[in-house]
Amino acid sequence: MSLTSFLEENADVRARFLAQFKKPEFRIRSPLLAPPRTKSFGLAGTAFDYLLRFCIQRLNTGTHATGWIAESGLAAIYANGSPVVANKAKRLLNEAKRRHRAFLRSTRTRPPRALIEAAVGLAHLDNVFRVGIVDPRMFRPVPSALVKDLQVMLSLVQPQMFRSDRRCILNPTFGRGSQLVGGADADLIIDDTLIDVKTSKHLMFDREFFNQLAGYYVLSCIGGVDGCRAAGIKHLAIYYARYGLLHRIAVADCIAQSNLPAFVRWFKKRAKA
Repeated sequence: MSLTSFLEENADVRARFLAQFKKPEFRIRSPLLAPPRTKSFGLAGTAFDYLLRFCIQRLNTGTHATGWIAESGLAAIYANGSPVVANKAKRLLNEAKRRHRAFLRSTRTRPPRALIEAAVGLAHLDNVFRVGIVDPRMFRPVPSALVKDLQVMLSLVQPQMFRSDRRCILNPTFGRGSQLVGGADADLIIDDTLIDVKTSKHLMFDREFFNQLAGYYVLSCIGGVDGCRAAGIKHLAIYYARYGLLHRIAVADCIAQSNLPAFVRWFKKRAKA
């Protein structure tokens, strides 16, 4: 189970979120600046998640970063795949780490093509962990259209949106909260804002997106944020990568703080059921 599946599979949970968390209206209209250049939507999205985190880590000294999901993908290949495939995947991961370190030491603000290609390999390894299937494209040259797609989205990243004053946490997890739903990690926290990243071509803020953000917030209320003494999440946000747009809302506008303790108690009991 995960937070996503917990929300998707339980109508009563979604109904409770609907009753307790008010979703602010979304009236933003903006042009699509980075239309998809490939049909590998999921792969592009995961690769961009890595690349954006690399940019943020380069931008903010003292960034709290944990391991990559790709490492768990490699472990899964070693456990279930052939030694030949596992060794090729290990070389791919090690090369990605080398390019990542070189980028962090450089004066660049955006990843070079070599790191972009490495991020696609990391995305493939992510999929091994999440889906359990080794895509043979993992070891082939990265299509130019996919590289260009990622380059254009990276060109829209505005550093001021992601520069931190106090803290920057990549892939934050929520202690006991994450454990309650079988594991949950958000994309990032910048100061008091929890941010989810979307690479969809559709500019929308539907209830599903909102519930995911609210769910992470609830998990932080239960277990805090790992690696951070005080959670202090006061805003929720979505970064729309194909629009270069950050949509940010205040938690206080979504739920009355007087109602939160009762909701948290209910959530913990329901998750354990």
